[in-house]
Amino acid sequence: MIELERLQIDPIGRTVLHEGKLLQVGSRAFDILLTLASSAGRLVSKDELMRAVWQDSVVQENNLQVHLSTLRKALGGDRRLIVTIPGRGYQLLMRPVTVEAPANVSPRRVDRSVPSPESSVTGRDAIVQRLRRLLEETKVLTLAGAGGIGKTTLAIEVARQAAADYADGVCFSELAAATTDEAVLSEIAQACGLRPADIAIDIPRLAAALSGKRMLLVLDNAEHVIEIVSRIVDTVVAQNDLLRVLVTSREPLRVMPEKVYRVEPLEVPAADATDDEILRCSAVSLFLGRVNLMQLEIGASRVELRLIAEICRRLDGIPLAIELAAASVSALGLDGVLSHLNDRMELLTGGYRNALPRHQTLRATFDWSFSILGHGNRLLFRRLAAFSGTFTLNALCAVVCGDDYPAADAINGICDLVAKSLVNLESDGRVIRYRLSESARAYALEKLAAEAERKLMAKRLASYLSRSRPARAIGNVAPDTDADAESQQWLDEARSVFDWAFSQRGDVQTGVELAPSLAETLLDAGLVHECCARVSQVIDALEALPPASVDPATERRVRAVLASALPYACGGTFSRRDRAFPAPDLL
Repeated sequence: MIELERLQIDPIGRTVLHEGKLLQVGSRAFDILLTLASSAGRLVSKDELMRAVWQDSVVQENNLQVHLSTLRKALGGDRRLIVTIPGRGYQLLMRPVTVEAPANVSPRRVDRSVPSPESSVTGRDAIVQRLRRLLEETKVLTLAGAGGIGKTTLAIEVARQAAADYADGVCFSELAAATTDEAVLSEIAQACGLRPADIAIDIPRLAAALSGKRMLLVLDNAEHVIEIVSRIVDTVVAQNDLLRVLVTSREPLRVMPEKVYRVEPLEVPAADATDDEILRCSAVSLFLGRVNLMQLEIGASRVELRLIAEICRRLDGIPLAIELAAASVSALGLDGVLSHLNDRMELLTGGYRNALPRHQTLRATFDWSFSILGHGNRLLFRRLAAFSGTFTLNALCAVVCGDDYPAADAINGICDLVAKSLVNLESDGRVIRYRLSESARAYALEKLAAEAERKLMAKRLASYLSRSRPARAIGNVAPDTDADAESQQWLDEARSVFDWAFSQRGDVQTGVELAPSLAETLLDAGLVHECCARVSQVIDALEALPPASVDPATERRVRAVLASALPYACGGTFSRRDRAFPAPDLL
């Protein structure tokens, strides 16, 4: 027996079940489905598919199209699982799982309270099976992760697949609309078949009603009512060893029996990935699946595949963002979508109409997360947008802290933002670094601009970078992977601040103040031409600024670096040397 999301394919009996109901699928259509399922998510070419289905018979290619169309019609809502890669072949969006079929199997029971998924679990079938195993080991399992990461989709699929394991069924409670303790209790009680209108429901009564039941209780979107949900869960599981609770939230409940599973982004291709490697990535499969639903022939050429790969990378593998980007392809094309990702909050708006409001646009997803933060965490989150890459706790405190926000608040705040899945944490075992996803930073930058703090944060970051310039130039002495990585991170951040400073909305003086440290680092690293180009840009700015608007020591350092670099750079003419030191009083 082969399981594929809600489908069960029996190769021996040649039947297809959808949630336990027999589908009417013709012989050729069944062979097509079986061939794709047996390929474990691999791209199957048209020729390979036709050989497998028709073997030695000679048939026209349109026969394949006819039977594929029939198969997709029979699959109904699951037709999205079969993706057409124009000019290349066909692919299943997820890897099938082969299971032993016991005798006298009864159809899988799925409780009516479990909603239909808004998205597929593309590339996460193994995760679904792991979550089912975790539910056997722990009373409380929380799926934690950023907005749009796919927590609800995973929870729904786990509930549907695990329904038969619970004699008293699955109760699914959607908590997004509940804003008070009473509303949360009422929602959960109704999901469990209780009638709050008939009896006064409180936590002890709810726990008593669930006592002794072998049940899976799914609490979806709990982050904004985390306190009451934590109290409810802690009480009900303490009185029932048979009960299992599956929670989706942007942060853990932090109750004693809880096990937390961090939902990670989908796999995205590396920049140097081959075409086959790109197609095997779950983020790309999801993108192609959404595009396929719109009957668009996208992904046939290497150029298109690489554009899709870059879009998925820029969107950090976040399923919601990828689906919204794919929905924009029909109007903008792949080039248009990629070129507008810098304005992604305005671009990514084409969510499903039947989805929750916060899942219909990328901005709404972040609005939801931002709205439940306290004042201090809102301030910290927006100020972190100053960093374009990873940053340490020392860098964070140097940039975001001041009289209005002490370091102690920043330390507590960054822990909260990591717990709430708004900030990513990276560790090499020695140093912990933090990072905003590209989409989170885009949203935070809007908030930073709205508070008119972009210039202040850039100045603080430039000052910090100038003070923390790496002593070791990249690749200048014996190889040291850690030191090289830190130097490269410093250089990337400094370039980002410099580029912003000289942009249309930037602050030239910030760029001038950072220029000496950046230029000296570039020169030490042997990047002479880049050094000359950036210093020349600064000197142009110096000549345009009012007299005495820049610290004289800073100006002398800038001109000295340019003079040092000129002998090694092409075009080191006398005129450029004269620009480096135009007046004796600067020497």
